[in-house]
Amino acid sequence: MKLKPVSLQSALVFTCCTAAGLLLCSQFTVAQGQQPAANQAPQLEQQLPAALEKILRNWENESAKIEKLEGKHIRREYDDVFQVEKKSEGRFYYEQPDKGRIDIAGMDIPAGAKSDKPNAKGDFYDLKPGQDERWICDGKRIFSIDEKEKKYEVYPIPLERRGVNIMEGPLPFLFGMPAKVAKQRYYLKLLVNTPEQIIIAAKPRRRADAANYREAKIKLDPKTYLPAAVQLIHPSGDQSTVYIFSEVVANKKSGILNDWLGRDPFTPKLAGYRLEGKVVADAGEKKVERPVQQPVQRPVQQVPVQQATFKVPNMVGHDFQSAEALLQKMGFQTKVWPGDPAGEPRLIHHVYQQVPMPGATAKKGQTVHLKLYIDPNKAKN
Repeated sequence: MKLKPVSLQSALVFTCCTAAGLLLCSQFTVAQGQQPAANQAPQLEQQLPAALEKILRNWENESAKIEKLEGKHIRREYDDVFQVEKKSEGRFYYEQPDKGRIDIAGMDIPAGAKSDKPNAKGDFYDLKPGQDERWICDGKRIFSIDEKEKKYEVYPIPLERRGVNIMEGPLPFLFGMPAKVAKQRYYLKLLVNTPEQIIIAAKPRRRADAANYREAKIKLDPKTYLPAAVQLIHPSGDQSTVYIFSEVVANKKSGILNDWLGRDPFTPKLAGYRLEGKVVADAGEKKVERPVQQPVQRPVQQVPVQQATFKVPNMVGHDFQSAEALLQKMGFQTKVWPGDPAGEPRLIHHVYQQVPMPGATAKKGQTVHLKLYIDPNKAKN
């Protein structure tokens, strides 16, 4: 499952507004294959009106107080070429410094319903449900989950991108980036400044940021400096995404998703889902074992020796006993490794990662490494 532009924008907006900046930087790296050039000349700091300078300082100070952020959202995606609006709703959740989650579900749209956005002829855009999807960042990996196809991909987060280094994401200034850094990376303009709302326009100064959006408009609550809405204009200029937020709460002791999903909203429940693409271990983690590459053995005879190869089956979601039995029956060696605590009892001792990845070509006798969810009660001991 390749990352789609719409999905990338979902991660962008989510991260802008809920501070999961790490989602942004990693999705950007995966989808675009780009990073800011190391030798890129630093941008001169923009001189701003005093009112906007004060807002940025207040925003930075208030953001520093937030450890958790959660709420509801409505997403409206506009395609000006096909004159279609897609409408979705869902929840988001963030936990400092680098965990985030957004759940998105297409809304029920009555037959023949129209958008409230008019076109040049005075008619209105068609209205359709948006795509069902989930994005989860546990601080080490990003899970991109396709709800319709029941499949997902996992991407590692390099050590240097974790934690407080989320500021290297495309829109991190939206959650506490120092005002000075924001002015270096974005052209900022204060559009509205009243006791009821603050609206700021931001245009990227770096090519890497401009690859994801042409302009962003951020609406803040001046009493709390929490996000009320965000609009992203896509690079093409003929698509845009708007998120409208409600019931946004900071530092709530019992989170919405904790009540709904259990103890840990950042551990995805993927039983019955198919893993697509590359199986990824935790980037840079010492505890992760990778198969040792054996030196190529050249045959004594000069006559080519044919050796059978097999496709490694997908064991993700299986209990380790049945996974080992099947792999050993196919002629593979197996080795299991303890991994993260299980989010629910039925996942204990079930496989959630494997190396080599499913579908990879392997030879008879090669070791397949299986990483298992462990009993959270034993993990505490």
